[in-house]
Amino acid sequence: MRSSVQKAVVVVLAATALAGILRGYHLGNPPEKVFDEVYYASDGCWYAGEDYRDCGLDSDVERSWVHPPLGKSIIGWGIDIFGNRPLGWRVASAVAGSVTVAFVGALAFLLTGSAIWAGAASLLMATEHLHFVQSRIAMLDVFLAMFVVLGFLLLVADHTRLDRDEASRLPQPEGSADVSPRPRLRPLRLAAGAAFGAAVAVKWSGVLALAAAPVLALAWERTRRKRAGAAHPWLRAMREEWLGLTLAFLVVPFVVYAAVWVPWLQDRGFSFAEWFRHHGQMASYHLNLSTIGDDGKPIHPYMSEAWTWFLLLRPVAYFWHGTDRTGAEILGIGHPLLFWGALLVIPYLALAWAQKRDWRAGAVLVPILAQYVPWLIVQRPAFLFYLTPVTPFLALGTTYVLRDLAGLRLGGRRVAPIVVAVLLALSVGIFAFFWPVLIGDTVSLDAWKARVRFDGWI
Repeated sequence: MRSSVQKAVVVVLAATALAGILRGYHLGNPPEKVFDEVYYASDGCWYAGEDYRDCGLDSDVERSWVHPPLGKSIIGWGIDIFGNRPLGWRVASAVAGSVTVAFVGALAFLLTGSAIWAGAASLLMATEHLHFVQSRIAMLDVFLAMFVVLGFLLLVADHTRLDRDEASRLPQPEGSADVSPRPRLRPLRLAAGAAFGAAVAVKWSGVLALAAAPVLALAWERTRRKRAGAAHPWLRAMREEWLGLTLAFLVVPFVVYAAVWVPWLQDRGFSFAEWFRHHGQMASYHLNLSTIGDDGKPIHPYMSEAWTWFLLLRPVAYFWHGTDRTGAEILGIGHPLLFWGALLVIPYLALAWAQKRDWRAGAVLVPILAQYVPWLIVQRPAFLFYLTPVTPFLALGTTYVLRDLAGLRLGGRRVAPIVVAVLLALSVGIFAFFWPVLIGDTVSLDAWKARVRFDGWI
């Protein structure tokens, strides 16, 4: 086991280093603020204590007040170190994106116990288009993704630790319905709650992942009691775990979320009435934001409905500069292999969870569905990049399917590993092909058109 862990550390660190190099390459290009950087890079500058005029703000207040402070504060840390320039705006995103690749590799190892599949998952994550682009611009979604993956990583670590501890105990007498007591204040589960609280402190949509965590945790506890022969395992799990779950996924996240606001409160004399009033204004903004402007036209050309996201019908152009011969673009688009493949991967995970009773499939499926399905009923403006915190689980889900595929035999021969290797190479090759339109590189119009194939991608 120790050898497997060491190998996993090596391959995951290698993929993380690759991710860091790719995300750091010409990070200062374009030299101007692109897309929503006019909000978040400017506010990150303001959070770093720079003069609001140097930050490009109209007045001495943040521009993106409708979101909590944590993501903008993290952007500000990069500006503190590298200055109020493009590298300073974006370096925190690049670091967060690279760290997320490491978290995905670690989570894949916990789920599979294999260094090979940990490396495969982290490689898929390192070269996933949408996450890659979000890792190179100063927006909030990459930080949201990092904390969400960390939360589920810690939750799975807690679950696997308990399973390992139970496996090491002496077996109970046959027919016993007793379940060995477990500590209610489980540090890993509490740490998971803290990570989810940080996700909500970046963007309120982090609450989708937070809501999924106790569902998974309770399902696993029910399974543990059923395996031990307990009567009414659901009721027993809820009765015995409600306090621990409440602390981990309600109290701790709220404490973390509230702590992020302390500097904001300090500037206002710790007026909690103003804090609650501000949250009411934030909620009102999100609830009342319409997709149609006063002129009767859509308020943004790159809005898209959630049902189109996995189909990649409307990616987002963050930057464009063209002439009659050349074009340079940063296109926020998902990796076709992972996004189109999700139409097969998601049903496969559901079947594996239902038929094989494989909790690992559920551990990947629930974060995908919890962070995607609610957007299907949301009527406010939405964009493809809202799937950024889902992309790590697409990489994990694809890895899960590839792992099962690799175990297949045809005519007594294991030819599937070759197919898996080809698919991984194809994934990296597709990333390399799209590279110019992911980083804003200047290419010929013919080369640009070869990559931006459909009218909805323009």
